[in-house]
Amino acid sequence: MAEKNRYEVIVTKPARDRFQNEILSYISNSFSDRRALEIENNLKKLLLTLQVDPQRGSIEKLIRIGDQIFRFVLLKETKFFEIKIIYFIEESQNIVQVTDFFPTKMNPLKKRFQP
Repeated sequence: MAEKNRYEVIVTKPARDRFQNEILSYISNSFSDRRALEIENNLKKLLLTLQVDPQRGSIEKLIRIGDQIFRFVLLKETKFFEIKIIYFIEESQNIVQVTDFFPTKMNPLKKRFQP
């Protein structure tokens, strides 16, 4: 059986910033420490799946820049917590560029921390 190409997964600075400033903040203030760590690990595992099968994500129909096709995979942890990992694939370089971690549902009433 032929081995699949492995892709390098690169998280852009804006995506990293949103993850650090919004997503992690929400997780740490809305879940127990143990559950927050579990969610973060699940997100990292999902990112790693893109190394071997980046085509698995659905096409993001609302985002298009030139001919670039954006895709997403969804991490659904609870009824009120889903994150879309939005990315595009640079086939010629075997790179997956993660451009956003988009929260599709975050229950503001569940949020304990208010800045």
